[in-house]
Amino acid sequence: MRSRLKRVWRELDARRRMRRNARRAERASGGPPALAPVWPLPRAARGPSDAEVRGSASRHPFWLYGFDFEGGLAVPGRAEAIGRRGFAQPERPLQRFRHFMPWLFAVTGGSLRGKRVLDIACNSGFWSIQCALLGADEVVGFDARAELVEQANLIKAAAGVERASFRVLDFWDMDPARLGGTFDVVLNLGLLYHLAKPLDALELTRRMAREYIVLDTVVQADRAPVLLLGWEEPEDIGSLVRAGLVMYPSKRAVEMMLKQVGLADYREIPLRSTDLPVQYLRDERATWLIRVPPEH
Repeated sequence: MRSRLKRVWRELDARRRMRRNARRAERASGGPPALAPVWPLPRAARGPSDAEVRGSASRHPFWLYGFDFEGGLAVPGRAEAIGRRGFAQPERPLQRFRHFMPWLFAVTGGSLRGKRVLDIACNSGFWSIQCALLGADEVVGFDARAELVEQANLIKAAAGVERASFRVLDFWDMDPARLGGTFDVVLNLGLLYHLAKPLDALELTRRMAREYIVLDTVVQADRAPVLLLGWEEPEDIGSLVRAGLVMYPSKRAVEMMLKQVGLADYREIPLRSTDLPVQYLRDERATWLIRVPPEH
């Protein structure tokens, strides 16, 4: 009975947060101009045929991100791609792009031209492909799962994107020497809450970045600076490669850890629309734009 009451109370509290954030988003003003993703993706004239793309995609039972191409070709995401969590809705990455990418472009002069971008835990390459299409000189994406890198390379070939490259690499093996140096922009999206050492992860992320970091993570909806421990099994392509301990930080915990690793110049990206995955509206996910201090 007590556990049931706790569940009911948590759901009521989440709905309260959602209503509050929806009101704030509707009243929001200012901020950078809207920025749309390149969508549908272009189609490479000399790339694989539609049949070849569909055939290659069909060999992968799980796709977290769905991809639409000019001319009607589609590689759909599947809700079961990340098991019971079911976060494979086709609009989700587009909503997230419109939420935080305008803020990155605002500080980079409205363009990624001249920038070298790192996409940590790149999955099937959605963010890498977008950055390359939006002008980045070079984009490097990596993931610990070889099947996801295969997916990313398939999307790259179908879209004819030359300035993105993908490789298999474990996050903890990430190092400037392995990846050709540091990066102007580092994307750490959807990874922190899959790790047992978030403070070490932020320190490692900082070592890869010269100018900006975009950090997007699930958070514990608590006002206190807390870390909630969990256990994660490799049940799907959105979870750990190996079973282990994970930590879900609250927003205040994230910001304290950022300060600890010397990243005190940050801004949490405000909600300016209700057209977002529900986690953001429930204070269960958040994004920070972080300016990396210059090396002395």
